[in-house]
This record gives sequence, C-alpha cells and structure tokens, in this order.
Amino acid sequence: MKSPLAAFVFLIAATGPSLAAGGAGAPGLPASQLQVAMTIYAGGITLGKMDMDATLRGADYHVVSNLTTSGVVNAFWQSEIQATSSGKVGAHNFAPALYDSYDTRATRKQQVSLSYDGDAPPRLFAEPAYSTTGFEVKPDDTKGTLDPLSAITFIFSGVGAKGGDPCAITAPVFDGRRRYNVEMTRVREIDIHMDNGLYQGKGVQCDVKYHQIAGFRPRVLKTNESFPVIHAWFASFPSAVAGRDYTVPVRIWADTKYGVMAVLANSIHIDGMAPKGVKP
Repeated sequence: MKSPLAAFVFLIAATGPSLAAGGAGAPGLPASQLQVAMTIYAGGITLGKMDMDATLRGADYHVVSNLTTSGVVNAFWQSEIQATSSGKVGAHNFAPALYDSYDTRATRKQQVSLSYDGDAPPRLFAEPAYSTTGFEVKPDDTKGTLDPLSAITFIFSGVGAKGGDPCAITAPVFDGRRRYNVEMTRVREIDIHMDNGLYQGKGVQCDVKYHQIAGFRPRVLKTNESFPVIHAWFASFPSAVAGRDYTVPVRIWADTKYGVMAVLANSIHIDGMAPKGVKP
C-alpha cells in the first residue's frame, strides 16, 4: 500500500460493480444470494464505487466483485479491480478453492490468482510477477487463510460469528503478497437511520482493526498500531434459505489524517429483493 489512505480504501472495499450474477454449488439445491453496492467517500468527495454479488448454494459459495477508484485517490492509487472467488462453506468457516483478481487499469495491468488444496499453503500466480524480497510471508503463515474477497463474504455471511454476535469475527487474510487479520469487536446495539435513507432499523456497531502480520515493509509494520480503528454499522437480514442470514455493514468509517473516510451502502438485495427496512 502506498499510504494508510490506500490501505483503508483497500480494506473496507476488499475488491469489491458486479461482473455477473453469482452461481455456486450443485444444480437443484436452493441458492441464497446477497447483492451489495457501496460508494467510498472522503470528506464528502467520492473516491470510488464497489459492489459484490455472492451466492451460497448448499456447501458452496461463489462471489464476483469489482472496485473502481475515482477522484483524488487516483493520484496515488488508480485501480479497476475485478475479482472472483469460490470455495466451500463450513459450519463456522470458509475454505477457498480459487481466487482470481484483475487490475485492469490502463497504465499497469496485474493478475493475481490463489489456488487452494486442503491444508497446504495457497499457490500464488502473479502476472507480471512482483518481488517480495526482504519482506516475504512464510508459507506456514498462509495456511488456513482467506483471500480478500472470501474474507469479506465470510464476514457478511455471519458464518464465523461466535455466539450469534456479528462482531465476534476474526478473518485471517493472505492476498498473495500481504498477510493480515481483520479483527472485529462489538461496541453497542444501535438504531440505524442512514442519511441516504437506504436503511432504517436495528443494528449493531462494531470496531474493525486492520492488523498487519507479514509481507509489509518494516516501516509499515512499525506503524501497525497507529492504523486507524474502523467503525461499522451492521444490520442483519434473513434469507429465504434456512441458515443463510446475512450481516451487512451499511456504513463504515474511520478518522484519518486525511479526514473522515466512509463507505456507505446504497443498494442491498437478499435473494433478489430488498429486505425489510431497506429502501427498494
């Protein structure tokens, strides 16, 4: 990451307009679908747009996503990232099978793929290849990790929530170059009234910490604790498929030296429909 601002945008956006409707699992099994569109702001200025389309069918998941930056952020980190991820859904975990990410910006194209085989470290393919000399991630540190898109889907799905608490989640992430955790803790229950009118209803505020572990330049690791705490309002929405309810962040924000940065949801659909409390 070129700066904490870029890291913040990457974390809260993950990789996230959809390429196509997601599809996963064996035909005939009931499918649950989550579609979310969000806009990224800094001081009221739009920095980018993103959305994701995730399908959970049986024990399988598949998600597609795209993130496009705009405005001032393009001065140091211009990206149009298209990504897909698929894998298995466990009782309390996700097991990725394949992750593909494409940065299609005109000045520098980048493809990154991660493939998974059981408990072995994920296999990385990058074109063009990038150097990690001097700040490598040890193979053992990548075992049991999630790709960025699987991590976001894991959080939104509520699969990893302990005791039904949507904030009680830690997502271990390896993106092919960096190893970090997304660590969430509960703050309080709240009544949500979004300024854009998208959602009015009950929710919970969580604090989210971006904990760098490996693959970062030494000076970045030294400032690990100074990375801003991210706050999020989560709302829960039931799916028509039993056991596939979702916890979606409708507002995410942090105080940075660049001012308040925020991500606001502007569209949420569960199984193709706006859920209760969400403006169609």
